[in-house]
Amino acid sequence: MRKIAIYFFCLLLPVFTLAQTGVDSLRRNLALATTDLNRYMAHRAIYFYYEEANRDSALKYATSAYQLALKNNKKLAQILTLNNIGYQQMGMGRYAASLKTLIDAFNLAEDKKTEDTTDWPLFDPPTSDGKKLMLCYTHHIYGILMWQTKNPAQEIFHFSEALRLATEIHFAKRMMMAAMNLGRAYLSVKSLDSAQQYLESSEKFAVESNFYKYLGNVYTYLGMIKYTRRDPLAAIEYFYKAKAVAINERNYASLSNNIYYNITLYYLSEKQKDSSLYYALNNLELFQSLGSTTGAVVNLGSLYNNVYLAYDLQNKKDSAYKYMALAIKAKDSLYTERINNLADFLQLNFDQQMKVKSLEKDRESYRYKVRIWFLLGGIAVLLLLAMVFYRNNRQKQQATLRITKAYADLKSAQSQLVHSEKMASLGELTAGIAHEIQNPLNFVNNFSEVNHELLNEMKLAIGKKNYQEVDELVADVISNEEKISFHGKRADSIVKSMLQHSRSSSGQKEPTDINALVDECLRLSFHGMRAKDKSFNVKMDTSFKSDLPKANIAGQDIGRVLLNLFTNAFYSMAQKKNEGQEGYDPMITVKTEKQNNNIVISVHDNGKGIPQLVIDKIFQPFFTTKPTGEGTGLGLSMSFDIISKGHGGQLKVESEEGQYAAFTIILPQ
Repeated sequence: MRKIAIYFFCLLLPVFTLAQTGVDSLRRNLALATTDLNRYMAHRAIYFYYEEANRDSALKYATSAYQLALKNNKKLAQILTLNNIGYQQMGMGRYAASLKTLIDAFNLAEDKKTEDTTDWPLFDPPTSDGKKLMLCYTHHIYGILMWQTKNPAQEIFHFSEALRLATEIHFAKRMMMAAMNLGRAYLSVKSLDSAQQYLESSEKFAVESNFYKYLGNVYTYLGMIKYTRRDPLAAIEYFYKAKAVAINERNYASLSNNIYYNITLYYLSEKQKDSSLYYALNNLELFQSLGSTTGAVVNLGSLYNNVYLAYDLQNKKDSAYKYMALAIKAKDSLYTERINNLADFLQLNFDQQMKVKSLEKDRESYRYKVRIWFLLGGIAVLLLLAMVFYRNNRQKQQATLRITKAYADLKSAQSQLVHSEKMASLGELTAGIAHEIQNPLNFVNNFSEVNHELLNEMKLAIGKKNYQEVDELVADVISNEEKISFHGKRADSIVKSMLQHSRSSSGQKEPTDINALVDECLRLSFHGMRAKDKSFNVKMDTSFKSDLPKANIAGQDIGRVLLNLFTNAFYSMAQKKNEGQEGYDPMITVKTEKQNNNIVISVHDNGKGIPQLVIDKIFQPFFTTKPTGEGTGLGLSMSFDIISKGHGGQLKVESEEGQYAAFTIILPQ
């Protein structure tokens, strides 16, 4: 073991020597800086030096740089340094603190008062669109937080946004990072083809931008894909390429958390005793030199476990049991700290409740495996550790009861709010249907009265034996009866429609005429608005594709989405009309069409629009721009889930405040 450690030290000695020389030079620059701008740049340079080498030092210098940017009111520099702080907090496992920091960064990036350019440097090379670059960077760091807290859907969304924004401003470094993380995200959900495509793009962007700091991660993920596809020789070749790049770039966090860790797993799976022990011990030593890394995906417990497995492979039982005990202790400590961090995080992010429960299940599974190892290891070791497990089990059970109760309370509150939203929608629908059904009922009543008069006249004509007049009256009565039947069936159709919309959806999908569904929901929403405000009127411009194929959908669910969008549009236009803007003429444009293999429904209104500051939040549960008591904030959230999760489609929004709002539904055919 000592020989292996000495060899590892000699291997990295030149790198550490050069690194120390580099940081001394950077600190001298900081000491000589006379202006806030120069001090900011010096702090930023030292931060990047420590970014993936020591979390504590990196956080210290990122915080100092942020204070300088705040003092000088440099908004974009504040966003950049807030993201650096949030990234390091995340690496330390402080998820709630990281979330708060990133929310501050998002608020600054989305604030209209934030300037697009700055005279304080951000990233190389400089760009004229600094605001979009910082929004891209914030999406990227937030995506990493979603990865750390096991939220793959949000993770992929934010990395996709980062890639889109980086592509718009042609910033190759950010394109490289976003593509790399998308590749890793798709790898984690076993989408190997998508993962490989993004990772190969990331490698290309790295070469184009001469940015190799994280290229080692790209090679590691490509190696994992090769190993999954049963090509171990290609896998280890990628792993060694990753190792060389990471050492050259001083990216020791990636070297430990990703590269050495996967090389160790590779040699363990291949039963190579010496190589697996060599990399397991080297990784442990390197990991411990990195500072606060409690938030790392790879943790001290997993590294101890790898050393245990390597010694066990060599049949060195004493050393194996030593590291097995260290692994158990480290993982117990880590799980306790991680649960505390996630409990704070869950107070800010409701979606992470499932993360805690998943963590608890993983912990229980791990405890079961540990008990099996102890049985195989000997009765003495089992009795010693059983005492520790008894104490920890009581603490875990108490924590589990508290978390389970809190989760049940939250689910109950959510169910009540969802029910309230559905009842509010039903109220809007009922008002529209009441207006709709009144017309056919008026016809039925009027024609019934006319027939009554005609039959009286017929009775008189029969008494006078004027059969020609009788024939004419009979014809009129028959005609009126047909009209009564027609309008009666119309009323019946409306009632059935009401019942269909009001009952709970079964989720059953069937071929549905989209044009008819859109037209019916539009009329019902309009009449519902008219029932509340008789003075309200609006121009309706509809363009329905005549040969649109039927879509395989749950009609009740899509109907709720359409009713929600139309009701919101009418509400927005009514609010704008009430403001008394001269020359304003409310107008809604509804369009259906086929694009490729998708059916597209567009809803455009010229109402008040949605402020850019909140447009990214409108699909979040419980978020609403309506006054208190007028909205639950669940309508658009439910609509988004129905379209994306229930039908595999997309719900998009575009808006300009004070001008328009446009929603687009894309449904696979």
